[in-house]
Amino acid sequence: MSLEAQVTEALSPGGRLAMRWPGYEQRDAQLALAGDLARTIARGGVLLAEAPTGIGKSVAYLLPAVLHARATGERVLIATATRSLQDQLVERDLPALLTALGESMPFACLKGKQNYVCPRALEMASGEGAEEEEVIEDLRAWAAADDVGDLDRFPAPDAESFRRVRARVATDPSSCNGATCRRARECFWARARRRASEVKLVVVNHALLARAAEADGMLPDPDVLIVDEAHRLEGVLSAQLERSVSRHRIEELFRLMGALRGGRRAGGLLSRARTVALPLLESGVRREGLHGDLERLAARIEEARADFEALFSRLVLPAEGAAGLYGRRARHRSMEDLLGRDLQPLEVALEHASVFADALLRASTAVMAAEAGAVGEELASELELVSARWRQLGDDLTQLAGAEDRAWVYWRSQSREAKQAELRGAPVWVGEHARRLVLARPRAVVLTSATLASDGDFGWVAERLGLADGLLPHEAVSHPSPFELARQMRCLVYDGEGDEVAIVTDVVSALARETGRNILVLLTAHERMRRVRRDLAARLPGDVPLAAQDVDGPAGLLAERFRGTRGGVLLGVQSLWEGVDFPGEALEVLVVAKLPFSVPDDPLVEARGERLRELGRDPFRHDAVPEAVVRFRQGVGRLIRRGDDRGVLVVCDPRLMNARYRKPFLAALPNTPELHRDAQKLALDAARFLGRPAARPLVEDPS
Repeated sequence: MSLEAQVTEALSPGGRLAMRWPGYEQRDAQLALAGDLARTIARGGVLLAEAPTGIGKSVAYLLPAVLHARATGERVLIATATRSLQDQLVERDLPALLTALGESMPFACLKGKQNYVCPRALEMASGEGAEEEEVIEDLRAWAAADDVGDLDRFPAPDAESFRRVRARVATDPSSCNGATCRRARECFWARARRRASEVKLVVVNHALLARAAEADGMLPDPDVLIVDEAHRLEGVLSAQLERSVSRHRIEELFRLMGALRGGRRAGGLLSRARTVALPLLESGVRREGLHGDLERLAARIEEARADFEALFSRLVLPAEGAAGLYGRRARHRSMEDLLGRDLQPLEVALEHASVFADALLRASTAVMAAEAGAVGEELASELELVSARWRQLGDDLTQLAGAEDRAWVYWRSQSREAKQAELRGAPVWVGEHARRLVLARPRAVVLTSATLASDGDFGWVAERLGLADGLLPHEAVSHPSPFELARQMRCLVYDGEGDEVAIVTDVVSALARETGRNILVLLTAHERMRRVRRDLAARLPGDVPLAAQDVDGPAGLLAERFRGTRGGVLLGVQSLWEGVDFPGEALEVLVVAKLPFSVPDDPLVEARGERLRELGRDPFRHDAVPEAVVRFRQGVGRLIRRGDDRGVLVVCDPRLMNARYRKPFLAALPNTPELHRDAQKLALDAARFLGRPAARPLVEDPS
């Protein structure tokens, strides 16, 4: 029986899932999607599959993945957008599916190194205060009894203290090397990797998939790759490929060596090398060489720190004019463009990086020669790894200052608060890397998401992922929503007077008063979100819960609180536009402040525009609009999550109704929006659709 036939049988009304999965509900769209995936997995190739919320996407890809891996022995890798979705798949969805199928099959979950406790770091950890000490003791007891060591699974008694401690006890991605670590048998990360290499079904996340793309052997090579939430893959790859050099990165290297700012000493590699290795080396060339290297390095640190300061002082961006919403940014296209003709500060900084790298590597060799046992081997490994980090720093600084690769864009960035800039660079297009490093390797690839197309066209996402122009042949399918969205959802557009902050404040305060429902407000900039929060705090009745992402807590924590709130207002940017689920009364009014176009002066956006113009294409029409449409669709998708949900969408951007490029945005909505120019009437309209509760008392506008 073909894989498609097996999937059809399992999902049919009398199939195994219907018979054995409590509450199973047949969904035609789920069956069609699972069939599409089964055909691609069986024959190979690349499939772009758009599957709206409510289809049952997880089961649609897990079912053919399980059946295929079990029958053929081929390795299937499933990449999700977040670690929380990983946990959901391996702790809930996969076990339930296997039970319903009457099958048993080993599978594994693998996350990035920094998500696993490091036995050595945990042993050496100390807390700042009684709360942190208690968390560390609880961690030690938990790690001694836990087989996995996944820090996401630690039942922290004090979440805030654990958040502060977590990085100190986690495996360090840049400093940990499994080949040289002397505690490999204890290492939870090493165990997780071994487990992943032994099974045929592995669940990872996008970040690990992107990181492994440039690190051979980090992940087992898959025959089949399934990427969920695939609209996010390009951004994760871009972030992974991006390079940056900052004062913080340099200061961290000094800290590892044992030199804090202000001339303070705090142990570190140099001190431990003196203590461990020197006493064991007999007098002679080797001992004198190590002693000399350690003394010269220690003496050089403050000079190097001052020289790096001098270089970064040259990079500070001009203060004239107000900083933008994202701070100040400035592109450079050559070394002279960045530093002028005086390159001595850069040359001196590069010399320091080279000297530190060479001397630490020699010290590593000398420590190994001291035969100091396991402690010496561990120290030698650390010296070698910090040497490699200095070498990489020099390479990155050379690349970012030189700005020679035309396929990359280079810039300085400086936040509104920071006094020094950092150098950054990234590929203009990620597509070639996505194709070469990720998508062309497996025999079969499925890329699925609720939002991949703009007005039915998959061209934009195909180009961003390196699939366009026949470079990697692919198919694309789109399935309709299983919900009656035209009945469940009302769409309103507000065309008011004032700036964005005043408009959003007017609309949200009116909606809160008239509807009494949970309201999620999606904005495109942190600075405007903070101003909206300030103004709403003065306008909303005191009993209306109000929270803003990152101001009142992290997005995940606020989302969880919002689900348990009624009549609350949550303000969000970026991460709350996607990936959060607010079913039923948890969200009944969604306010979109602006159509989510990228900031025009973003260096990547600017560079992409230049390349498109060189090809004779309009950057706005070919890139900016479809990108904004996909983001808009993601945001709108927060509103209706179940078949019995009802909700009102309010867009505070009249361009949705009158811009020449409005068509693909309107195509993302289930019905034609109604235009309002009076916030109070708009709120009354929304309340009538939802079933109006008693209105809250009006708070006068303090302005």
